[in-house]
Amino acid sequence: MIIELFWAFFKIGFLAFGGGYGALSLIQDQIVNVNKWLSLEEFLSLIAISQMTPGPIAINSATFIGYRLSGVAGSISSTIGVVLPSVFWIFLILKLLNLLSRWIDTSEVFNALRISVIALILAATLRIGIQSINSLFTVFTALVAFYLLHRFRPSVIWIVLGTGIAGTLWKIFVST
Repeated sequence: MIIELFWAFFKIGFLAFGGGYGALSLIQDQIVNVNKWLSLEEFLSLIAISQMTPGPIAINSATFIGYRLSGVAGSISSTIGVVLPSVFWIFLILKLLNLLSRWIDTSEVFNALRISVIALILAATLRIGIQSINSLFTVFTALVAFYLLHRFRPSVIWIVLGTGIAGTLWKIFVST
C-alpha cells in the first residue's frame, strides 16, 4: 500500500500544474475514482481539513490521505511522492527558460502558463463544488461566502471560520 500511495501521488505531482488547487481534480480522480481508497464524502471532508491547515493543499492532502490509509509511513510516502516531481519540474523549467530567454521573451510563456493554471483551478472548483452541493443550505452558504469575499474582501480565514461555524450550528439546530 505504501508503494501504491507513493506512485499515485507521484503521478499527481508530475501532472499537477498550478499548485494544489490545480491538483485537486487529479487527487480526487486517483483517490476516489481510480483506486477507491476514499468515498467522495471522505474526500470532501479531507479537502476542507487540508484547506484549514497551514501549508500547500496538495501536500496537506497527500499527508492526510497517506496517514488515513497507512499511518505515518503512508503519509511520508504520499508526501514524498507528491513533492518529488516538483523538484524535477523546477530544474527542467529553469534550464529551459535559461535556454529560451536567449531567443524569445519568456514573459509570453508565463502569460500562457497563467491562463492554463486558471483553467485547471476553475475545472477543479467546478468539479468539486458541484459534487459538494447537497442541500439548499450549502448553496446559500456558498453564495453568501462568495458575496462577502467579492464585496468586502475579508481574509479567507474569516470566511472559513464563519462557514465552519454556520455549518456546525446548522447541523446542531436544524439537522437533528
